[in-house]
Amino acid sequence: MDFNASFVGISSSPLEPQPHIYTSLQLWLLCILTIFSGVWLKSILIPTGNAAVDAPIVGLRWAYPARIQYLTNAMGLLQEGYAKYKDQFFKINGNDMLVVPNKYVNELRAIPEERLSSMVANIENFQGNYNTIDILLRGNLHTHAIHTRLTPKLGLFVPLICDEIKWGISQEIPPCKGKTLTVVNLLVIKLTLLEQDQWVSVLGFDTVVKLVVHDFARISVEPLCRNKEWMEVQRNFPENVFRVAIQMRVIPGFLKRLSSYIMPATWAVSNNLRIAQKLIVPIVEERRQMEALGDPTYQKPNDFLQWLMDEAWNERDGQPGELVHRLLVLALASVHTTSMTATQVLYDLIAHPEYLEPLREEITQAVAQDGGWKKTTLTKMRKLDSFMKESQRLNGPSLSKFSAETESPALIMIPLKVGFKRAVMEPITLSDGVTLPKGVHLVIPVVPIALESVEPNPEMFDGFRHYRERQKPGQSNLHQFAMTDKNTMHFGHGRYSCPGRFFASHTIKILIAQLILRYDFKFLPGESRPKNLLAHEYCFPDPTARILMKERAVPQII
Repeated sequence: MDFNASFVGISSSPLEPQPHIYTSLQLWLLCILTIFSGVWLKSILIPTGNAAVDAPIVGLRWAYPARIQYLTNAMGLLQEGYAKYKDQFFKINGNDMLVVPNKYVNELRAIPEERLSSMVANIENFQGNYNTIDILLRGNLHTHAIHTRLTPKLGLFVPLICDEIKWGISQEIPPCKGKTLTVVNLLVIKLTLLEQDQWVSVLGFDTVVKLVVHDFARISVEPLCRNKEWMEVQRNFPENVFRVAIQMRVIPGFLKRLSSYIMPATWAVSNNLRIAQKLIVPIVEERRQMEALGDPTYQKPNDFLQWLMDEAWNERDGQPGELVHRLLVLALASVHTTSMTATQVLYDLIAHPEYLEPLREEITQAVAQDGGWKKTTLTKMRKLDSFMKESQRLNGPSLSKFSAETESPALIMIPLKVGFKRAVMEPITLSDGVTLPKGVHLVIPVVPIALESVEPNPEMFDGFRHYRERQKPGQSNLHQFAMTDKNTMHFGHGRYSCPGRFFASHTIKILIAQLILRYDFKFLPGESRPKNLLAHEYCFPDPTARILMKERAVPQII
């Protein structure tokens, strides 16, 4: 047998790749390698955005290892950078974040949105292209509705908020007095009865979220305020948006779009939108039909959906799908981030029980003086306001703030340890000659600034610290939870600080006041305050932590 002939015969088989195929493949690989090399060389030789700013980098320098490091140790990197470079620019997370000294805050906040954008920075930072919150880039309808329809009428909503919180308590917290409660399906309702002294164990964060959902459901779409499917969507959408943001921030840019198609969290976001549209689009259409009929007896509902319908400036904004989408994005702030702040306050109350009786006395007195729950009732709760502010100072939802690339109104309330995010939309020269190139993303180290902005003992929890400050001459209307300044930027600062912070403040006050009037609390035996969970610059209360609750005698007026 001629082995060489056989070999040649095999190699020339139609099943074997031909030499010209190998050549084509090599050419394609060479082209791809050349493109990637060109992009890499351009980034090295012609730096843009944050890379164009000469500032020290804290932590790892290369993009993807730096992002993994930032995911797991953002607070450590921020503290290290602040300790070394407090009064100068520095970078964390590779070149992704340029941290700005506090001395520039007042100058930066005066720069208009079209030059230094809060919205663009927050959307990009929150991976809005992949979790659908980039709808906010299509206009500021939501902030306009908050400013013109919600905030001026907050006083009218206080009794409604109170009623919904009380209803939520009756539905979401099991009875915890006497010995008649039967534990049914532990995995579903997540409670355990301790029969010896009638304490009940509940998930702290989960319980607070359910109560806040009841509140926002009433404000958002009145006919659905008790609809379980709508309330479930409002709970799940923010959680899925956060999951997408956290996961996407460690994925290389060229893989993000592909990853978004196969990521379960993005599927869940889309499913949340579909369910919301199924529930709400018919309501929008029905309301428009009623308006078109011109019935003089028809009264428009007083809820956020109607405000968005009325304030829509163009046909696109008024599309039912657009309106529903904006409502869900509002739930991101109104439900989840409000719940995080309220849960931190609740955990601090349990960790510092000496504050409970003074707060109960203040709340009871305020309600009695006003004969019920009104806006003025909440303003009388100065000790509670102080306690909330102190809890936020030490457990703010974000490590940094004040974002800007430089263009659009700020994204509502997002929990961070950095803040005041801005994106530079065109080159900006500051008063001392420092130039910020287009594409730079700025943040302010909110937590380190807040920690050193008070004295004495800035790292120690002092629930009435801000209450005492308000007792000083000329300080009565300062140092409030919803106020911002260059040392307090958990809600941002400047023209585009969180527009819904006053509504959030009212909701948290009513929720916490109702809980501490109705219940005693403690942690499980042998446990202390749950540690916060950190991912990137975001700070979350532990969602698995359980607390014990027991009913108290409630004054009739409450």
